[in-house]
Amino acid sequence: MSRDTVAPSHSSTTSKHSVDAEKKAAAADAQELPYSPFSAKTRAMIVIITALTGLVSPLSANMYYPSITKVRDDLHTTQSAITWTITAYVIAMAVFPLLWSNLADFIGRKPVYALSMLIFTCGSVGCALSRSLTALIASRVVQSAGSSAVQGAGAGTISDIYPREQRGTALGIYYLGPLLGPCLGPLIGGYIGQDVGWRWVFWVLAIWGGVMMLLALFVLPETHRRMVSKKHRIQPVNIPPLLGLKDNNPLLDIATARYPVIALSMLHFAMLFGTYFTNATAQPLAYEGIYGLSQGMAGLCFLSSGVGCVVGSISGGRVTDLLLKRRRRELEAAAAVDAERAEEIKVSAETRLGAMWIGTGVFLCGVIICGWLLEHKLSLAGVLVTQFFIGGGMAFTFQSLGGYVIDVFPTRSARITGVQNFWRSAWAAVIVQLFPTMYTNIGWGWSYTVMFFLTLMSLMLMQFVVFRGSALRERFGPSADLQ
Repeated sequence: MSRDTVAPSHSSTTSKHSVDAEKKAAAADAQELPYSPFSAKTRAMIVIITALTGLVSPLSANMYYPSITKVRDDLHTTQSAITWTITAYVIAMAVFPLLWSNLADFIGRKPVYALSMLIFTCGSVGCALSRSLTALIASRVVQSAGSSAVQGAGAGTISDIYPREQRGTALGIYYLGPLLGPCLGPLIGGYIGQDVGWRWVFWVLAIWGGVMMLLALFVLPETHRRMVSKKHRIQPVNIPPLLGLKDNNPLLDIATARYPVIALSMLHFAMLFGTYFTNATAQPLAYEGIYGLSQGMAGLCFLSSGVGCVVGSISGGRVTDLLLKRRRRELEAAAAVDAERAEEIKVSAETRLGAMWIGTGVFLCGVIICGWLLEHKLSLAGVLVTQFFIGGGMAFTFQSLGGYVIDVFPTRSARITGVQNFWRSAWAAVIVQLFPTMYTNIGWGWSYTVMFFLTLMSLMLMQFVVFRGSALRERFGPSADLQ
């Protein structure tokens, strides 16, 4: 042995082994701690309240749509002008979740829910009392600003209380709120507007918002993991650091689109939701104009899509959870053979996307068939069947994509969901505004065909994420500490 080489002492080697043993023991102790301190019943209650609050935004976006001609006549305006009450709402729905999601990470979920529902209730009262188009548009923006908080913070709440392998099922229940809104809104609003007038649509929404505010204040517990960890012993995972106000910049959240996997995911979100939302707003025109249904009966037809959303959302969440669990079992079996890999079991985030093509495929079949049935004024029953597939396919795909972006940003779940909502709502605002011109000039069939190919293109691009997502994240970011 040369003079310059120092052999490691027995004491230093022993010390190193001792440190390693302590780390392993600490990790084992952490795994024995609960992920969340709340009981199963309490977590189920949190999911239900979050889903009901999440229903407020899309419900109020669509609930008065069947009465839009009555609103136009009552306020003495034009069809193109009254459309801005929808477009302004959707634009606000795209922007404000970014602000609410950042605030929810700073002060907690509970106060954000309560404050946002108070603002929503005030906006709904303003809509009910509006005597001019300007007042109605302004009140709709306030209404949207309040109702949109849960669009981002809701997914953060689910991530707070459920680990990865259980999160998909819970997200499936939560997403029922945002996805059922475009279906239930015209149904409820159609009969209310038909029987007691369009202003009562907004009075009903004001009552709903007040009830949700009281639930947030007196029933819903705080779930933010950083705040919960100060009061309870929980697993030290997915606990975001406390950031200053200067770090809570929505523009930085939007800039996550610089990552290829996020850009492609947001593109697919946008194309999918834009087509879904446009279809939902166009259906009353088809039911009343082509099939001669009454306002109330036209709203009743939305049950088909609603049932599809329920089936797709619950089954989609369950399937993504099963994919994660199956992959983890495969890695654990391999680790049992190779002991050196036992500490490297990390299920890739892209695992959750394994069945996404099923949901989008069902959705696309429903879209293209529906468009040409409407074009040739064929069977109403056939149209209702396609609406079931559109709702089910959309909801199924949402579980895969929504869970994926949360897995990539586990400590920023509310904020990345706010970003997702921004891109999908921004495109929905554009395509909804364009659609009346489209179907007037090229007809129902070709309008739906255009949306079909836009969504198909985004699905094909998503295959880069499905098969090469892990490599793309290693090269371009972001990295995810998955367990």
